[in-house]
Amino acid sequence: MRARTARFVGVSAAVAAGAALIFPGTASAIPGPNQLQEVVAAVGSDTIADVTTAVFAAANSSAANTDPDNYVNVPPVLAGNQSFAVPGDIYDGGTTYNVSNPPPNGSSAGKTALANAAAAGSGSVDLARSSSPRSASDPSTFQYYAFAKDGVSWAASSTGAGAGVTLTLDQLRGIYSGAITNWNQVGGTDAAIAVYLPQAGSGTLSFFTNTVLGFDPTTKPVTIKRFQENEGNTIQAGDQSTAIAPYSVAQWVAQGNGVVSDKRAGFFEGTLTGAGSDGAPVSGSAPNYAPAFADGFLGARFVYYVLDTRSPSHDAALNAVGFDSAGPSPLCNGSLAATLSQYGFKPLAPVNGVTCTLS
Repeated sequence: MRARTARFVGVSAAVAAGAALIFPGTASAIPGPNQLQEVVAAVGSDTIADVTTAVFAAANSSAANTDPDNYVNVPPVLAGNQSFAVPGDIYDGGTTYNVSNPPPNGSSAGKTALANAAAAGSGSVDLARSSSPRSASDPSTFQYYAFAKDGVSWAASSTGAGAGVTLTLDQLRGIYSGAITNWNQVGGTDAAIAVYLPQAGSGTLSFFTNTVLGFDPTTKPVTIKRFQENEGNTIQAGDQSTAIAPYSVAQWVAQGNGVVSDKRAGFFEGTLTGAGSDGAPVSGSAPNYAPAFADGFLGARFVYYVLDTRSPSHDAALNAVGFDSAGPSPLCNGSLAATLSQYGFKPLAPVNGVTCTLS
């Protein structure tokens, strides 16, 4: 595999939980080997980038991967002058991502890259990581494989003006609409709130604004600043003590437990009441943090692997995902459920014996 960014650490323990089990034994669930050595490249969501590294490492080391195919997880962001090479195969000559050709950053960018590659008959992108569901603008050839559940709440500095604060849904919406401008209006200390949202194209951004808030804050009388989703340390240093930002529960848990590099910058995952789950969204302490939000939480969401049936390596990508509408899968609530939990996700409850959903 190619060099990874600093976030992609701690994979070995997750792989040990099910390295040879990425391909389920039920023949009807996946295509299986086809005697072609293919490269399957995944791009897109930051939220599920780290767990995908573990999933792909398991696929690459699986005894069932006899072709063998090479599963390559492209990081959403490269540091400085770093580059990341996706090797070529029979369908594509390979791609090098760098400063002049940055990787798709976020769910929307990943899905756009997948659609463009599939339409061109290219194998440059074979799978999109997505923390947002199907949209009306998606090609009809897209397949969404939901494999786990994440939560999104708000976050603030544990030593800043919002330390110890619990927000109601109305208060959170008031902050992002500009009606509430100071932490002392919601039980914090006297300091203007620095309001942050993730980068454009982020699935977390789309979910937070469309579902949790129910409106686009950029249309409101409030100054919005941007940060790289799930990375508190990308919030401007001068704002960190007063900032508020949405944060994936899974990423907060994985970073807090040391499964991936900790980029929280001292931010805590805030409790949001009046949104279907009034308790803290995270329980425990390091290194045993766990998601604690109820399934009825407004901030609860599925995360997906998106495939395109036009892709030349669609079947090889489906092998990595590990399930189709027939099920079952080692993902979701299968043999890799412990890996999903380690990375802060909630495995899906079985429905009619199938633990994954295809839409």
